[in-house]
Amino acid sequence: MFRFRGKKADDAITEMTVCLIGCGPAGMHFLHAIAERKAKGLAVPQVTCFERAESAGGIWRDVPDNDKDRTKPENSTVMYEDMWCNTPKELMEYYDYTFSTHFNRPTPAYLPRKDILEYINARNSTNSALDAVHFQHSITSVQYSDETSKFTIEASDNATNTSKTITCDKCIWAGGIHAEPYRPEDMIELLESYTGKVIHSAEAAEGFEEDVRGK
Repeated sequence: MFRFRGKKADDAITEMTVCLIGCGPAGMHFLHAIAERKAKGLAVPQVTCFERAESAGGIWRDVPDNDKDRTKPENSTVMYEDMWCNTPKELMEYYDYTFSTHFNRPTPAYLPRKDILEYINARNSTNSALDAVHFQHSITSVQYSDETSKFTIEASDNATNTSKTITCDKCIWAGGIHAEPYRPEDMIELLESYTGKVIHSAEAAEGFEEDVRGK
């Protein structure tokens, strides 16, 4: 992970400050790797992680009870509750933590979303890896200074309506590519003259049946 060797190198790592944006699978993996390295007594940077949702897991998360209509941006692309994964679990298994180890029972090749979420949370939360994540924080600004070679990140605490600013050496975007529903421009143009209701697949949530009944 870090291409450093020796005492000076360890000092450089421990003095390094990192801002991690997002605590979905990518962010969780990074925090898990840092925690594993720290548990082995190796040098680690100072990591500050911001996640705008209330919990870890990215689009695998449960839709919160207080936002079943997915009005909050962090919930707009969360998978639907009863989804089953269409990728065999053997192709997405962690090398150091198997599905058999976690569930301690036989499991089908294709697992429900809830089982995947449970699995990735269990593996990536070891060694208190996720304990310091700043949940319910939205990033409002990221700026890089050529003069100081540092990033300035502004974050808004959605729970308290307050804001904070940090300066760090590195900034990692781990928000994924599914943070917002994708709407192809050519499709939008094609539907300009359509007078009916247009629903994105990400909007097929509570009440979806009423929108398609009789169609």
